[in-house]
Amino acid sequence: MWPRRSTEQLKEQLLRAAVEDNLDEMHSRLPRALNPWHQRLHRWLLGASRLALPVAAVMAGAALARWPVKPAVEPSKPEATASATRHPAPARLAPALALPPTQPIHAGVLALSVRRVVIDAGHGGDNFGARSGNGLQEKELTLDIADRVRQLMATAGFETIMTRTTDAPLSLQQRAAVANGKRGDIFVSIHLNSLKPLPDCGIETYYLGAGSPELDPLAARENQNAGYSLSDLRSLLEKVYMDARRDESRRLAAAVQRALLARLRQADPALSDRGVKTAPFVVLLATEMPAILAEVSCLSNKEEAERLKTADYRQTIAGALVEGVQAFAH
Repeated sequence: MWPRRSTEQLKEQLLRAAVEDNLDEMHSRLPRALNPWHQRLHRWLLGASRLALPVAAVMAGAALARWPVKPAVEPSKPEATASATRHPAPARLAPALALPPTQPIHAGVLALSVRRVVIDAGHGGDNFGARSGNGLQEKELTLDIADRVRQLMATAGFETIMTRTTDAPLSLQQRAAVANGKRGDIFVSIHLNSLKPLPDCGIETYYLGAGSPELDPLAARENQNAGYSLSDLRSLLEKVYMDARRDESRRLAAAVQRALLARLRQADPALSDRGVKTAPFVVLLATEMPAILAEVSCLSNKEEAERLKTADYRQTIAGALVEGVQAFAH
């Protein structure tokens, strides 16, 4: 390379000049350093040496920069980086965590309020329902009690919806359509029982379920004039086993049953608690909200039938129903 050759030539010239100076001194000649021509040559060589050293340093640095030096960590090649950008390597999955088993969410944790109550007066029109020996008809008593419930509910701050307000025939499908169309929060269907040949009187409240064989006659009676055809059977039966409202319906039924017993036993301490039960009543199947059917009294019992003739007793029943709904709502 040029810097290396220039340096060697410079060293050779300086060495030759030193030898010639020694020879001049041995032969008593004028030293070349004092010779004008030699002075000019010396100054030129000195300037060349000063120029050559920086140039050599620069060229040496450039040579070192081109010299392949293995880095401590070899960088990724541009091609590999571009390829990785286009086709990123699959991320390493973390080990699976042991998750707790899922549990159903109870509606109570959502703090859902009850504002709109659908009140269903059982039977109506040519569907008389149960009858008593003293001439009382279930369809008339349920409508009277339902209207009393409506008034008490309004006073308590609830919005109320009546499935029927007159003695008009109304199928179970139509009742459910009213409740669903008005987006009721809960559904309370009011009925009166007939427990023949049992002489006693009892209170029972139902929510949706498969029921038991002894309830088949009652279910058949309450499901009259349903408005559904045989082709709807499968969808109705599926709701019996897949109804997500069941727990809330059970809780509502229990609250109403307790309130009815507490109020009505003041008039008849021997009143039987027939409990909270499940049954496949169509009116409970077709509604889309927590729904119950309350058998609030027994027309087959003479003493109970006499009490039902009085407005005060019917008002007591209505008040018990409202108390049950309030207990559920709160």
